[in-house]
Amino acid sequence: MKFTRKGVAIGSAVAFLFTTLFVASEITEAAFQRKKSRTAAQQTRKVYELFNRNCARCHGAAGRGDTPIGKIFKAPDFTDPEWWAKKKANNAILSAAVRRGKGNMPAFGRKLKRSEIHLLVSRVRSFRK
Repeated sequence: MKFTRKGVAIGSAVAFLFTTLFVASEITEAAFQRKKSRTAAQQTRKVYELFNRNCARCHGAAGRGDTPIGKIFKAPDFTDPEWWAKKKANNAILSAAVRRGKGNMPAFGRKLKRSEIHLLVSRVRSFRK
């Protein structure tokens, strides 16, 4: 097989192009994964901050409802499987309770954005064992 300068040059250029594209895609993927990881960490931090600022006073940071105020107002223990079974609490029920309030719990519908209420519901559900 006879190689020409032009053929070698084109082959080298194609190999270089594919190598460059591969390396660039790997760098881009790594950057995307780092950003995704940072975003997830920020989201987690925001959920904890929202819960601690708006809910932990009564429900406690661990969701047990065992704070002095929580005991007075009979805040539920979100870690209790019996509470979950009895209440059959789904996302819609929990969101409505946060938005409108329930029993001694104040309404947060005017204070919090819908997206923040969804984050709080996800935090409450995370206590379920």
